[in-house]
Amino acid sequence: MRARCIFIPAIAFLMLIQSVTTISAASGQALSADDPGRTVTLEQGKAEAAAMLSKGDAVKAYELYMRLVRLAPDDDAVNLGMARAAVKAKRWNQAVMAYETLLEKHPGTAALYGELANVYMLLGDRAAAERSHAMRRFLDGSGAKAETDKTLDALERRYSDLQFHGKIRGGFQYDSNANMGPASNDLTLGMWHVRVENAKNEDSVGGYLGANMDLGRRFHRDSRWWAVGDAQAFWRGHADGKLSDTHSRESQWGRAAVGLRRLSSSSLAEARAKVEAFDYEFYQSVSAFGPEGTLIWAPAASTHLILKAGLEKRDYSRDHMRNGLYGSVGAYDRVFFGKDNHELLVGARYIGAGADKNDYGYKGWEGTSRFLFKLNRSFELSPFVTYSQEFYKGPATVLENDKRRDNRLRVGLGLTRRINESWAFEIGYQYLYNDSNSELYTHKQHYMPVGVTWSF
Repeated sequence: MRARCIFIPAIAFLMLIQSVTTISAASGQALSADDPGRTVTLEQGKAEAAAMLSKGDAVKAYELYMRLVRLAPDDDAVNLGMARAAVKAKRWNQAVMAYETLLEKHPGTAALYGELANVYMLLGDRAAAERSHAMRRFLDGSGAKAETDKTLDALERRYSDLQFHGKIRGGFQYDSNANMGPASNDLTLGMWHVRVENAKNEDSVGGYLGANMDLGRRFHRDSRWWAVGDAQAFWRGHADGKLSDTHSRESQWGRAAVGLRRLSSSSLAEARAKVEAFDYEFYQSVSAFGPEGTLIWAPAASTHLILKAGLEKRDYSRDHMRNGLYGSVGAYDRVFFGKDNHELLVGARYIGAGADKNDYGYKGWEGTSRFLFKLNRSFELSPFVTYSQEFYKGPATVLENDKRRDNRLRVGLGLTRRINESWAFEIGYQYLYNDSNSELYTHKQHYMPVGVTWSF
């Protein structure tokens, strides 16, 4: 009886072993190249990896393509996706191997040589990039060597650990309210009717000149960290001599900043320390210094979520009661759409100030909407609208009792005509209406600049 009890479990165990062996054999057969289940799995994996890559998740796409390459090493779509994901994930040597695998099977594909040349430039191997471009020119007859050299020069600057670029612009302008004054010298402030000399708005033609430069230095080749800095300057002058009476015939503004940036495939985080100065005819000036920060996250290739904040200490040369801390914090959404990659930026920020004289302190908000329409390779159209409210802690003047309140609307339109890679023609229009409960600060402005821009 005991022998029978032992024999039955033994038979059951042997049957279980046989079942497992059969299932394993069937599974191994399912992984064969001709099995439909394998095809479904491969196609699903390719679709998922391509979706990851299009959303900007290059690292995960690269890892998935690596698994797909082991599953189907001869699949062209897998190798091409692997190559492009490796580039975006900064696995440049793996990208070279993937492109070379494709070129062994398709040596007559000129576009692949162009993409491979780009990877060689990322690796800093210009000689190899030139050889790849030479093969591309041989296969499709596109361009001359001089054009290739120009392209490689641009790529070398783009992928360099040291980045330096900027713009210089200049032109003519018309300003209907160059001194930001009210409609008349005769004002009603509170219960008083007064005359304020030289307060009335003055229109004028004039000119402007500006420059900005940005500098970035990556710590090492594969580092996500950069040392960054910028310098900007702007000058504006008016022909109307009456503006000299209020020391507003010309103005200058300048800025310099340094900081750190961390850059990944889907985010940018940056902090800078800045110093700024604004001056009217070297007579009255405002200086400011403080920190500012930016955080950008791209949940998808077509969407950027942006946070910006800044705090500065201002000093007024002739109005010390306005000295104090001024700051802002805002959130924005930038969306890219259409085949030409048009842009839409919408968002809002909180603004506030704590001046030495309490009446000059304020709090408020500002909403912004900006478009950039790329009409074709030469023309860009950029309409915008901003609306803000400022609520002051005290009245605008000693003659008034109500606390100052300003509602400000600014709408405008810019048109850029690109002449070539470096030069562009620009024309713009802006309408400003500041509606204040104090007549001294109620004003309108029409402003139109026309000029040229040189980018480097």
